[in-house]
Amino acid sequence: MSLLRYLTVIVLLFLLPAPALSRFSTSAEEFSASKDVAFSWTHARSRSLKIVLEYRDGANTWRRLNLGSGFLLSDDGLFVTAYHVMKYCLEAQRKTSGLSVKIDCSAARSNVRYIAENNDREFEIEIVSYLKETDSTNGKGNNTPDEIIKHRDFVVAKLKTDGRERFSYWRVRDFDQKRIDPNNPRADFNLTPLMPPKRVFITGFPNDHEFVISEGFLNLTEEYNRGYFAANLKVYSTPYLKSLGVDANTQWGMRVDNHMSGGAVVDSLGYLVGLVVNGNHNTAGILSIENILATFFSRAGEAGARPAVLLNPTSTPLFLKTQSSAQAQRSRESLHTRIEPFNDAP
Repeated sequence: MSLLRYLTVIVLLFLLPAPALSRFSTSAEEFSASKDVAFSWTHARSRSLKIVLEYRDGANTWRRLNLGSGFLLSDDGLFVTAYHVMKYCLEAQRKTSGLSVKIDCSAARSNVRYIAENNDREFEIEIVSYLKETDSTNGKGNNTPDEIIKHRDFVVAKLKTDGRERFSYWRVRDFDQKRIDPNNPRADFNLTPLMPPKRVFITGFPNDHEFVISEGFLNLTEEYNRGYFAANLKVYSTPYLKSLGVDANTQWGMRVDNHMSGGAVVDSLGYLVGLVVNGNHNTAGILSIENILATFFSRAGEAGARPAVLLNPTSTPLFLKTQSSAQAQRSRESLHTRIEPFNDAP
């Protein structure tokens, strides 16, 4: 199937009403029926966040609105969610980017405050790292498939605590840094079948449910590993699926409802694959965890810096980038780019 046809079909899947072709697990009992999964319902819920907006109405009364989902990266409350979920907090910073900053989303605006719910507890939120709006979502509420992958619709934030709170969090696999090029996020791509398809679980807090897990397969990707789709398209041959032990009648598509944006996408071993940023009843748009880590984290930290994330199974530390470390990295990459042609010369 050609790239144009893939994109056309996925655009239709995102924009047109669709029947619910995949279902949610809405309880521990339902989820326990899943086979060969290394995490429990309790684990998934404890590592997930419901992002809530509180606002004053015309009568000066505080009201509450569910905005989206998020997921924990560290035991001290570092988490990731979608940029568009946090856009009201970042309204004053929409034309800037920030690395290793502290933007208090409980006090950024007098009539709006953000709350993160985790295991029936509530926490105020600080934004730690973000990109400007044009790099994140281009200010649009809906994006086409190529825009989903080319934009970096994510932020890193932190739960505000007294420093003694400890949280359950998702593990992150070590990865090849060359898989992601953070300096060329808008490079054109060919959308191709993901080989092999990857079984994943999406966690979040949609409108009509308190917490859910959607199960299915990612089946489309692109060469830079910036993102994936779980789309209701048959892109594999029956013999190929048989060789993998995958049912040829597998439903290729995953349900994502409103306010699941920013939720974790994890594999059956409980490792992060990415975050969900768009979807409907049978299509999900995913941005890869490598995309997030390459954008906001570095394997080299400044003097005295505390590791923010440990990669598994190597325990390799990742540090939050700062403005100065990001500038230094760009300088090194620019120098490498300049001398590389001479290294290849005869």
